[in-house]
Amino acid sequence: MTTRSASPAGPAAPLPPDAPDVSALLGDWVNTDQGSSKGALRLNVTWQEKGLFVRAFGTGSPQPRDWGEVPAVVYTAPGTPSAAWSFSAIYNFGSLRTVLCAYHKAGILVATTSSIFSDGSGRADHWARSFFHRAEGRA
Repeated sequence: MTTRSASPAGPAAPLPPDAPDVSALLGDWVNTDQGSSKGALRLNVTWQEKGLFVRAFGTGSPQPRDWGEVPAVVYTAPGTPSAAWSFSAIYNFGSLRTVLCAYHKAGILVATTSSIFSDGSGRADHWARSFFHRAEGRA
């Protein structure tokens, strides 16, 4: 059985033998544009016993708003089923649903958020793309 390197939160859970390598996705990721008013400012991606999980933090005052931790779907690139390179996760905030999709390329995590309002307020749905780098001091 394969395991992944430990995360800042502790040792990683073992992966099933047929699971793709998710190590490139794991860690604390920081948005390169901290002044962004859309999308996530920080992502924490971990492997747990039941799969990949993402905790996102968005804009808030005085601290970033914790979106919570949700399970993520892991995707592999065509032709490389042994290595995960992207994931998607869904956040439900009642009248707002946000779909977070991200992929890893050359040490950067590129993420998009699609936010859909369902409260009848007339607010426009929105899409944002953000670039994330690993938080300093974290591998």
